[in-house]
Amino acid sequence: MKSYLMAWNALVENRESFLKQWKQQIQGEDLLTGYWVEKFMEYTKDTEQLKEMDTDFMLKTLDHIKVFEDGTLLVVFLDGSEIECRSEEE
Repeated sequence: MKSYLMAWNALVENRESFLKQWKQQIQGEDLLTGYWVEKFMEYTKDTEQLKEMDTDFMLKTLDHIKVFEDGTLLVVFLDGSEIECRSEEE
C-alpha cells in the first residue's frame, strides 16, 4: 500500500519532531500508548526509509487509514501519530 509507505517514511524522516510528543505520551497515564510509543521510538531509531511493502511490519505499526471524499488519506499509527497523504492510484 503506497500510502502506508509514504506515511511511514514521513514519520521516519521527521522523527525528531515526533520525539517531543512521544516523550510526553510516555509520561502519561495511558500505559498502552506508552508501550506503543516506546516501540515506535525503537522502530524509527537509526532506520532507513522503506522501499517496498512489508505487510508484517505494517500490521505491527498501523492502526487504520481514513479515506476522505477529496482523496486525502489520514494514516493513523498505533502510537497515535497521524500522517496525511494525498491519494493517487494505490
